[in-house]
Amino acid sequence: MKKTLLYLTLSTCTLLPAYAAIPDGGWSVTPKNGSTVDKITEITVSKTNEHYMDPYINRSVKINGEAISVTQKVTNNGGTVVMTLASPVEKSGTYEIVVPSRMFTYGYSMWGDEEDNPEMSWTVTVDNPDQPIGPVIPDIEVTADPESGSPVKLLESVTVKFGGAASATVAADASVSALVTSLGAPVDVTVSFSAAADPDAVTVTFSPAVASSGEYTLTLPEGLFDLTADGGGEAFASPEVKLNYTVKAPPAVGEKFVVDNIRYIVLSRELMTAAVTWPDNEDDYASLTTVPTSVTLDGETFAVTEIGSLAFSEVRGMSSFKVPEGITAIGDAAFWSSSLESIEIPPSVTAIGESAFEECKSLKEFTLPATVTSVGSDMFYGCASLESVTLSEGLAAIPDNFLAGCVILKEVTIPSTVREFGEFSLSECSALTTTNIPEGTTKLGRFAFAKCPLLTRLDVPETVTEMGHGVFYETGLTEASLPENITVIPDGTFQCCTDLEEFVVGPNVTEIETQAFYWCFKLKKIVFGEKVATLGTELFKGDDAIAEVICLGAEPATGAEFPQAVYDNATLTVPEGAAEAYRNAPGWKEFKNIHSVSSIDVAAVADGVQLSVEGDMLGIVADTDVTVTDVSGRVLYCGRTGAVALSRGSVYLVTAGGKTIKFRH
Repeated sequence: MKKTLLYLTLSTCTLLPAYAAIPDGGWSVTPKNGSTVDKITEITVSKTNEHYMDPYINRSVKINGEAISVTQKVTNNGGTVVMTLASPVEKSGTYEIVVPSRMFTYGYSMWGDEEDNPEMSWTVTVDNPDQPIGPVIPDIEVTADPESGSPVKLLESVTVKFGGAASATVAADASVSALVTSLGAPVDVTVSFSAAADPDAVTVTFSPAVASSGEYTLTLPEGLFDLTADGGGEAFASPEVKLNYTVKAPPAVGEKFVVDNIRYIVLSRELMTAAVTWPDNEDDYASLTTVPTSVTLDGETFAVTEIGSLAFSEVRGMSSFKVPEGITAIGDAAFWSSSLESIEIPPSVTAIGESAFEECKSLKEFTLPATVTSVGSDMFYGCASLESVTLSEGLAAIPDNFLAGCVILKEVTIPSTVREFGEFSLSECSALTTTNIPEGTTKLGRFAFAKCPLLTRLDVPETVTEMGHGVFYETGLTEASLPENITVIPDGTFQCCTDLEEFVVGPNVTEIETQAFYWCFKLKKIVFGEKVATLGTELFKGDDAIAEVICLGAEPATGAEFPQAVYDNATLTVPEGAAEAYRNAPGWKEFKNIHSVSSIDVAAVADGVQLSVEGDMLGIVADTDVTVTDVSGRVLYCGRTGAVALSRGSVYLVTAGGKTIKFRH
């Protein structure tokens, strides 16, 4: 137990030995030295053989060191001065009375032979039944454990020792209680007291314990405890005690702390884990090339398991960085808009958050470990220098804006485990020439591949069932097809695909939405499946190059609208017997060249192959290669969509999917 405070009690008079310092030469005082009186109201000073005393005005005597003003008058024919106390002494005890010099002058006459009185002192005991003499109070030395002024992690209890006392107990009639304050404001805790191991000590307990970091003061008011002196006797009151503590509580979940100029945030107290988080000044992290795998604060060690959100955001000066083994996650915007050029990520990492490397304009390459199965949106958004990205198997989705704006990225291979592409996931990759949509993919988000002008071909697997608007907006596709299970072609799907030359609408499509082929300037041929019933507005706006329109449905779709140049120059081919319906339907009747053809039975050839004859022309629409030969074996046509000139009376062979049919024209 350490010494912290020293208190000397002054509130009760102590017993003083009787002594006197009264000059010789006929001086006498009352009350007399060593006498006992019930109170002291006046003091008299006399001198024999004196005929003249003259008091000064505004004078004081001292009683136990306290100055008390007096009113003086002369009696006994000038040989006595009576000093009446302004404050009578009535409390029982032993008092030292001091009459200073220059209280009055004295002499045999008033004509020049007077002198100032000498100083004199003596002791008197007051025994007043109404205010009895208190106990003898020793010097009290207060100590505390923990020591006052010391830092603590938790303030649960304090043991206060009253050195010099024989015992300490809570006063039975105490009308005051202890008070805990922080910066002057009361703290909502209950304080209780119990006996300590030493009889002169008391244990103060706090409920709840003070656990929040801060500066605290414990005040134990005067009289809270009854103290006794060695040898027994009447109890006396404890002095006021003030104890100060700095609580430095272990950091709670979500609380930040700094070690070696790196700031951390507590993730779990149970697991004792922490993450690196952003600094007060980004320059503090500029020279870092890695981070510790553990950090110790006030004797507690935390495992560092995350690069936290915004940890290195906007840090300039960093170039390469190695994420240490043991880190399991990289948080949202962890390196956002930093000067990072390269990064090495260990297999311990399983998740990377949103915008983790967004706007890292110096980042050149990136390899995603196979352990990472979840990545956030905007991960590489705006990485204008990114040349190479390696994605590992196990990744389930390409999120929104994942590689958007990576303007020099030329090629990226999507893992076979991917099942979804988010909105704008590979948009604005202006140098991208090669990528893929894996078999098993079910969803393409809106504008997923928009504004990739060098992307000329991208096969869409039959597993895709959901597409957003503008998936291929402003790409460089020269050919395209959609899965057979697609029933609606969404708004702007091929809008501004200025190199697309022909398109066959699938057999199950019932609706084509607004602007799906808007500004496809090179589109020459469009084939509508037999179930198409509704066409959106501005579907073919600007597509003046369309020369051939084939409709496989007997009922004209509503909403048809083509440029005037198409109405004037293109050929509209419809099923046999449907020509009249098209000639009377809005949006179709405007065609100047409408022809009907009969169908050829190709059930024996292959699914997905449609053949029709119009006049002396064989029309072919297929999703597999079709070969047409004459009986001599000469190949007249090989392809998927086209037409072959026929000669009347001639015999032809049509082969597709390993099967062949023969017909005569």
